[in-house]
Amino acid sequence: MTSRMESDDAPTAAGRGGEPVPHAVFTTDGLAGGESFACWRDSISCIFEVEASREVREENFQASVDAHMLGPIMLARTASRRQHWARTAGLMARDGMDHYMVQLFEKGCTFWETRGGSFRIPENGLLVFDLAREVDTVTDDFANLSLILPREMLQDSLERPDDQHMRVLHGTEPMVALLHDHMLSLKRLAARMSAQQAITVAPATAGLAAACLNAAASDRPDIRAGVALAQLGRIRRFIEAHLSETELSADWIAGRVGVSRSKLYALFDAFGGVAAYVRDRRLRRALLMLTDPSQGRRSIYDIALACGYGSDTAFSRAFRARYGVPPADARRHGAVPAPEDNDGAGLDRRYERWLRHLSV
Repeated sequence: MTSRMESDDAPTAAGRGGEPVPHAVFTTDGLAGGESFACWRDSISCIFEVEASREVREENFQASVDAHMLGPIMLARTASRRQHWARTAGLMARDGMDHYMVQLFEKGCTFWETRGGSFRIPENGLLVFDLAREVDTVTDDFANLSLILPREMLQDSLERPDDQHMRVLHGTEPMVALLHDHMLSLKRLAARMSAQQAITVAPATAGLAAACLNAAASDRPDIRAGVALAQLGRIRRFIEAHLSETELSADWIAGRVGVSRSKLYALFDAFGGVAAYVRDRRLRRALLMLTDPSQGRRSIYDIALACGYGSDTAFSRAFRARYGVPPADARRHGAVPAPEDNDGAGLDRRYERWLRHLSV
């Protein structure tokens, strides 16, 4: 019986020319049906909460993640049975992830619903996730490829860094097809590359992803064009620069940026209103600060002030309402070490640690 944990020391072209690209393969092969799903759910909880029907859980359930670390980015092929996937507020509070994920489906499909209707990823298309936002999707039996990049590696190159979540990109568009094919080629060649070559190609991959996201048309109905879009972007940048200001209200913003209140409300209607947008950005900043090890000595009161709250009590109340846990719990969970690379069942779980620490 072969080991479930693949060795990075296997002979490859990369191994002969330098250190190989880090490669991890998690698989539930060899586990019983119910045990297989329980193990999978525990492992993938590093990024998603999953659930499946009793029939799927108990009858021939299988799942695998084949991941390569290409410098600061991850490229992973995942295959499994039909199931429900979610990133909830509570999960985001626990993991503090701040990545983009671009996903293509080689087999099967994914489905989701919004106020705008029901959606599915088109054939040869791409789906973009902002992992700092909530997710609720369903897949049938599938195999997909996910490119996961730290936000700081991509956002400065994007025209709309905060408007990418659940964005559908059609494979008929040349830039989308280019990124689609690049992801497949990169995965196919990763085992033959050296770690140094992977580090070199990572910025080019991020650049191609940014070019694709900037050039591709969007199906999203809330993306505005022309003057309104430019005005919205300017106001959002202003809000981001003044999140620590306690007086950051609709009236204060309108007066500072020179627009009427009615215009401001219209621009932010798709975000649930100005106040909801400001609150969401403040709490997201607070979450990232709480889960950042470099901010570990900073008091929760200081973080509250930095995010525009006049007291730690008001901050804690708002944070708990958004993420379901108090700020102190989010900080503790963010400092929890990743699971062992090789658990007691011999499963290769390194990809979980890589996801938790993905950064440039």
